Amino acid sequence: MKRKISAAIMASFLILGFATPATAATSGAACPTAGATAKIGNSNYICAKNPFFNTTKLTWVWDGCIELNTDYQAGIREAQTLLRASETNRFQQIEPVGTALKDLIKWNALITYARGNIVHYGSTYYSATKASTNKAPTASNIGRTKFWVVSNPTSASAKIGQMPSPTVVLATATRQISALTAASVRSTVPATKLKLNNLAAELTTKRAALEANQAPIQSVVDSLDPLLTELKSAVALVSITRGLIKDKCNPKY
Repeated sequence: MKRKISAAIMASFLILGFATPATAATSGAACPTAGATAKIGNSNYICAKNPFFNTTKLTWVWDGCIELNTDYQAGIREAQTLLRASETNRFQQIEPVGTALKDLIKWNALITYARGNIVHYGSTYYSATKASTNKAPTASNIGRTKFWVVSNPTSASAKIGQMPSPTVVLATATRQISALTAASVRSTVPATKLKLNNLAAELTTKRAALEANQAPIQSVVDSLDPLLTELKSAVALVSITRGLIKDKCNPKY
């Protein structure tokens, strides 16, 4: 799994990638036959669809633009394929051993969630964008300006979150148990006090269950997450070059 983005692809961005073609009056003009070539100034042009400008029409395009874009497309596909394969591998390894973790962070209407708290709701993971109580991560409450967003979404789908580290979950659960206990002490309503005490006791039991089963979950996190971080950085690095390539494909320059 631990492969690198092709050195040849990255080298092409650095060597060929950012040379600038000579400006020509006919650069970007319509041309009749796909694949035809022409010399414009000191640069070679090809009759093709510009990947960024006049994308549906045949125009004279600097051949370096075509080559750069081909390299970019190959590079981003390779980076994304490796990242998605790693994310799938993580899911397949961590979900079967993570039942105790999911059970502990199951959303509950009695808990006051702080920004950054992660819950499991439905079939995925959500992170709180602001403090809330009784605001479930349903469609009406999901969004950057609302109460929840998908937690650490995969590159394949913005709707699929990934299981958090048990260390983070245990620390959050400890704070929530303390908050529930304190709220119970302040409450003057017997029914509410009972609900808060019961939930605090339930979370305490679930926290103990996660502590007992933490090792296999943490093992997956420790072995795979550094690679995921590296692959995400590779995707981001290749993605940055797209804007630079677009500039070089502009027929005005």
